[in-house]
Amino acid sequence: MISSKLLPFLFAVFLFSFSWVTTTSAHTHEDFLECLKLQSEDSSSISKVIYTPINSSYLSVLQLGINNERFNTSTTPKPQVIVTPLNLSHIEATITCSKKHDLQIRIRSGGHDYEGLSYVSPNPFVILDLITLQSITVDATNKTAWVQVGATTGKLYYSIAEKSQNLAFPASVCTTVGIGGHFSGGGYGTLLRKYGLAADNIIDAQLTDVDGLTKEDSTEMSWIESVLYFAGFSNSSLEILLERTQQNVRYFKAKSDYVQQPMPEVALEGIWKRLFEVEVGSGQLMFNLYGGRVSEISESSIPFPHRAGNLYKIQHSVYWNDEGIEESITHISWIRRLYSFLAPYVSKNPRSAYINYRDLDIGINNIGNTSYEQASIWGIKYFKINFDRLVHVKTQVDPANFFRNEQSIPSLPYWWS
Repeated sequence: MISSKLLPFLFAVFLFSFSWVTTTSAHTHEDFLECLKLQSEDSSSISKVIYTPINSSYLSVLQLGINNERFNTSTTPKPQVIVTPLNLSHIEATITCSKKHDLQIRIRSGGHDYEGLSYVSPNPFVILDLITLQSITVDATNKTAWVQVGATTGKLYYSIAEKSQNLAFPASVCTTVGIGGHFSGGGYGTLLRKYGLAADNIIDAQLTDVDGLTKEDSTEMSWIESVLYFAGFSNSSLEILLERTQQNVRYFKAKSDYVQQPMPEVALEGIWKRLFEVEVGSGQLMFNLYGGRVSEISESSIPFPHRAGNLYKIQHSVYWNDEGIEESITHISWIRRLYSFLAPYVSKNPRSAYINYRDLDIGINNIGNTSYEQASIWGIKYFKINFDRLVHVKTQVDPANFFRNEQSIPSLPYWWS
């Protein structure tokens, strides 16, 4: 691969981290819609970005950001309203009105949350879909860029390549991932060992709160060519990176682990054996090497804590094509057994996990009043020593815990010292 200069990053985003809202709504969504018009600076413009079940485009807008068929069934809860904001005013209005009318809010950047938390809720809810906020401005001279939260990594790579063949940015292999969720969780890719995570290279942000071959076998390529290669688009033009829709959307369940000691042969043999079990369907383990730049950065530098001491990360996943509860149970049971088998060979105390490979199996918040104790069960696995800091920040900026979901940082009660 041709040596590329790193493109540091100005992350122009409206950051909503692991957002949700409780709901015991007694109001109809008509009240919510009226509130949106009153709260928005331009009521005529916000009316153009609102989708309800009676709108002919509602289903297509909803399904465009669903990247796991597990959550695209007739029984999957659907939002009362989808808002695709054009500006900050629309975002603020959606948040304000969701809070006022007790509607849970789900915020979707690209729709790649592994458990569908960006577009599914068991309670009456609204989706704030950031798909229209995808402007990107690349300054090749200063090696920086402003990127809106609804853009995909593919569009980011395309925009960089348009400006320069010598600049790169370390983010995901998958090019349909939304910038907002990907960067919020850390964001790793093929440049991880040299330049760290995507989040390590964010230098500014706009926020809103609640208020393996021989040399002959190898092909030298530029960074942007490698992006196409690793994404499975080797023979495609750069324009494929502008596609938001992921190809071959299937049902899947995934989990993650960090490995700190070399696995013994018996462990690898056990993995291999389980990959041929009847219940697998299509099982997959991906091993992502650590070390280099990502391990040089302190684990407390940003919320992502998985740094020095990790040899590699494993994403274990299972995919299937047939719908039905029994099919889901069969395949999910298989991956849970694999996860249990791996326990002696992966990180311990805590058994760490990667937030962008969302896994509700490792713990969820209490329904209603989220407690620190309950949230810490999963929170320490994702964030380790940074979990407490995140809790204190959340308490300061969102003391009422307005932004919440099954795995969101909790706010401490007012009497907590």
